[in-house]
Amino acid sequence: MMQIFKRPKKITLWNSYHPVGAWLLLLVLAAWSVRELSELQQLMKFNAMIRQPDTIVLAGDNLPPEVIFAKAVELNREGDFQQALRLYLQIEPLVDAGFRVDVKYNMGAIYLQQAAKLWNAKGVWEYGQINTLLDLAEQAFKQVLAVEPEHWQARYNLEFALRIRPPAKEEEKADWQGHKSSVHAIMPGIPEGGP
Repeated sequence: MMQIFKRPKKITLWNSYHPVGAWLLLLVLAAWSVRELSELQQLMKFNAMIRQPDTIVLAGDNLPPEVIFAKAVELNREGDFQQALRLYLQIEPLVDAGFRVDVKYNMGAIYLQQAAKLWNAKGVWEYGQINTLLDLAEQAFKQVLAVEPEHWQARYNLEFALRIRPPAKEEEKADWQGHKSSVHAIMPGIPEGGP
């Protein structure tokens, strides 16, 4: 009797690969693990900085926007509004739309706070600066509401900014005391105003 089909040899996993391939795979996995561990340590460092923003030093490090945002919030709490605004403006183009809402809202809140403080301290004597700050606050809150129409804090602060705006300055009246007939008397042209 002739055998047409041969029974295949039993193939095991250990016999089916090349030893060099196994070492290469092991090396790749080790390198990947080291890289992941390094990234995890970096994230843990950034999270620690966010929890304690007073320890953040902004000199030279390539810090993520979240860490810079935490430092800006801390500076705002401490009263260094100009530095906080500078940091917000620095990270604004680097973040996605959802995060930009928080940045814009905080910027608007600083502008509004400064305008209200100036309005209470100096009144209409600082009309130009108050209006400029209120314009910046309104613009920031409107941008927040364009992305998130249900953002109640931005809506509330926008309403507040509109309500505390100083009244418009009265325009100075001209000193000219003439009357209509005197204007026509000195202007050259057709007598009696023409056709």
